[in-house]
Amino acid sequence: MNWKKAMLTIGCLVVTLILIGGVQPAEAKKDNAAAATPAAAVEGYLYTSKDYGYTIVCPQKPHVIPANLLMEGKKGEVLIFDNDGYNIKNAWLVLTDAFDKKKTPDFNKMNAAEAKKYLDGIMQSNPYEGAMVVNLNKNNKAIYALTAKEVELDTDGDGKPDVTAKADTQMAILFFRGNKGGCYSLQLIDNPELRESEIVKFQNGAMTFQEK
Repeated sequence: MNWKKAMLTIGCLVVTLILIGGVQPAEAKKDNAAAATPAAAVEGYLYTSKDYGYTIVCPQKPHVIPANLLMEGKKGEVLIFDNDGYNIKNAWLVLTDAFDKKKTPDFNKMNAAEAKKYLDGIMQSNPYEGAMVVNLNKNNKAIYALTAKEVELDTDGDGKPDVTAKADTQMAILFFRGNKGGCYSLQLIDNPELRESEIVKFQNGAMTFQEK
């Protein structure tokens, strides 16, 4: 997945979201009758996390496993939509306590210069192909990033890259604060290739995320 193409995709969705405002989803199925309906116009399966207290509209009912089975020491859940045995082919990874609230700026309050400085820091310290600030919904901004297919590594410690490592696949990643202040990361796993159609589903789902 090309970074510029991914940015065009999310840019179109952001504009669409601003235009539609807070329309209710028409056909979302509920995990229970008391579950609240998210605010974005997305059809699908309304998943409610009993362990972490959030809701999100998924493209279909997911198979759910703890995040620490996939990423050691992480809190959250993996919402699996397609797998081949232990091989996860398509899933959303929902991480809680994903960043330090005290050390991370409020994405909604950053001006252009502050946002550039923060994004530059992210790019220098993470293997991302690109990162930007996006409107997750009309009231909340997020950091959106795409992991790199190729990463330059310094293996001999001389401060200069000497090896190019190639990743098997890419991930689309969002970092944001929930409506009740929680610090979350929502990540798209799509193997073997990150598809534009799955990025669209992922971004649509992210716009429905709500803390209960």
